[in-house]
Order: sequence, then C-alpha cells, then structure tokens
Amino acid sequence: MTPFLSDEGFTPSGGSSRGEQGTLTEEKIDAIGEKLTRKKSFGHAILAPVTSQTTKAASGGLSEEQSAQGRVKGHVYWRYIEAASKAGFFLFVFMVVLQQAFQILSTFALKYWSEGNRESGENKSAVKYLWAYGLLSLSSSILNCTGSILILVFCSLKSSKHLHDAVRCLHLYL
Repeated sequence: MTPFLSDEGFTPSGGSSRGEQGTLTEEKIDAIGEKLTRKKSFGHAILAPVTSQTTKAASGGLSEEQSAQGRVKGHVYWRYIEAASKAGFFLFVFMVVLQQAFQILSTFALKYWSEGNRESGENKSAVKYLWAYGLLSLSSSILNCTGSILILVFCSLKSSKHLHDAVRCLHLYL
C-alpha cells in the first residue's frame, strides 16, 4: 500500500509507520473512495452541448451577424487621449507628421538628383545627393521609431496606470 493513500504520514527518518497501515478499515476505504472521486472530477474537459444557433448555422449556411451603426462621440476619443497623456499623444502626432515630411523631402532629393543628371548628362554631384537622400531617409526612420516608442512606452504605460488607478478606486468603493 502506498503512503499517499493513507492519512498517516512519513516519520522524520523517512520510513513509514507500518503499525496500522496493513489493515484496511471502512474509514480508510471511504477516504480512498472520496479521494478518487475528487481526482476524477479534475478529469479532461467536456465539450458543451451544441446550441440551436450553431445548428442553424451548420444546416442553413452561415448565420447572419448582428451589426450596429452609429458614431463614436468626440468626447470618447478625448477621454482616451487624456488617459494616454495629452502631451504624449500630440508629440506622437507631431512625430508622425515630421516623419512624413522627411520622407517626402527624401523623395524630392531623388527627383532633383535625377533632374540634375538629365540636364548635365552625367552624374557629377552624386555624393551630395546621396548624402541628402541618406540623411533625410535616416531622419525619417529615426522619427518613425521615436514616435512608435513614444506611443508604445510613454502613452500605453500612462494609460495602463490610469486604468489601474480607476479600477483600484472602483474596488475601494465596492
């Protein structure tokens, strides 16, 4: 008999107390039965029965999805912006606009480079245009990364803190 099925434990020396372990009493059998019943209740998951909506969808094709139309009011967006930090949000928008401006300027640098090559018939100032295009493209990439990090780290952490504090206050009132 294993020591795990009995109510007695091990002695500190590592051996088990064998005095009463060899006899099975009705109490021990009931305790073992109860433990096995509890263990069985933690078995595998059982699928839920199929509902009538699912059977309708399976028999008659796809079920029609319910949809609603409407508009989200401006104050709802403003509450999201306040939760995420107004300064952080507007700094993010500024970074996105600046990043797009640098991207457009890098495209203009390529345009002026090609026009200069067409007019002169050769590629005299390639280094100058490569530097301009490279710096503008690098600036655009850096601004894109900075804006992403700003919205991800600063604004999301601020809104998470705001949500946490709101839930904590709600918990205190309950």
